[in-house]
Amino acid sequence: MNILWLYRVFTLVLVCIASLVVIALCAHTSSNLDKILSLVGLTGSFPYTTLGITVGAVSILSNALLIFLDFIFDTIFTSMLVFEISWFSILWILWISVGATTLSEGNRIFSPYSCDDFGRAFDVPKSLNNICEDIHPIAIVAFVNFALLFLYTAVLLFVAFTSSGSTPAWTTSIKNRDK
Repeated sequence: MNILWLYRVFTLVLVCIASLVVIALCAHTSSNLDKILSLVGLTGSFPYTTLGITVGAVSILSNALLIFLDFIFDTIFTSMLVFEISWFSILWILWISVGATTLSEGNRIFSPYSCDDFGRAFDVPKSLNNICEDIHPIAIVAFVNFALLFLYTAVLLFVAFTSSGSTPAWTTSIKNRDK
């Protein structure tokens, strides 16, 4: 069994699990915002929750599809290094955007108070305090996904540039690398 292929599967599964966590936290934040806005008859959402749910769903669907196709087919274009480097570069850029947007929006909404100070200093609904407390976990998991995908992309680039042999490196897959 190829160690890089195992690393690939482990990374993609871990990214799927972390993406599910981000989706759950963003849905929790959106639910709390709906509770608050319904008190005054408004609707809306935070940009970071919408971005987190969308990028999380795209990551889960694409990674699950890539793993599934890799198990079914021996050689398929989605497993080629050139495709994976391109796609995972897009995904890690999206994940860093989720983390940065979450922290930026959280700072804009709750500054200059921390969540503990915010809850003690003002008589705020529990839902608002929950929104404040969900900001950092969303950003942390988004940055973990960024790091996982960035590191995997760096490994793919290293493999592509250091491979030798008769087959072109860019059109081979990690699974078939040693065949």
